[in-house]
Amino acid sequence: MSGEIKLPGPNIDEGYPLIGALKTRRTRRRWSSQECSAQELSNILWAGCGVTLVGKGKAKNRRTAPSASNAQEISIYVARQDGLFHYDEGHHALVPINGKDLRGLIGTQKMMKSCPLGLIYVADFDKLATYARSDSARARFVAGTDTGFISQNIYLYCAAAGLATVIIGMVDRKTLHDEMGLGEREEITFTQAIGALNTGRTQCGTALLR
Repeated sequence: MSGEIKLPGPNIDEGYPLIGALKTRRTRRRWSSQECSAQELSNILWAGCGVTLVGKGKAKNRRTAPSASNAQEISIYVARQDGLFHYDEGHHALVPINGKDLRGLIGTQKMMKSCPLGLIYVADFDKLATYARSDSARARFVAGTDTGFISQNIYLYCAAAGLATVIIGMVDRKTLHDEMGLGEREEITFTQAIGALNTGRTQCGTALLR
């Protein structure tokens, strides 16, 4: 696959009221077949765990979502028709992983095969070694909680942008783990499907990333 794909900067001045997003936030499992534009994908990923403050010296960057001891153990992988990508929030870019279309594996329901965009949340438990030590149950609890913060950020963005989204727990994690080529200490927590609502909306589907 080709090299890193730089995303456009997120639109952080769109001005949609937070209270409005909270009111309209819903789980929606129906979407159109339109692909997301580069700008929309940029906004979605930045909302999830984009960098809001660059760390100085040994200090880590700060992200839009919190994590235990700022471990930042959750990464977002992007599943599209043209392949699997890792979101590098430090460079706000997509890093190609492989050319497989894994959207059909982000959930066990048949409708997931038709979603234009699938997000896969992966926990790196090595980053929680100090916080959770050898307590795997605690590590998984923390990873699930931190995934919830990220996915809710994306839920609110989708509500503001008129997108359909659903968080998915029913996942064949072993199969997806193997297809992604993840490491032994990496585990999939949840996945999330995103697509344009079936309302004739056209914002999602132009200026595709290539």
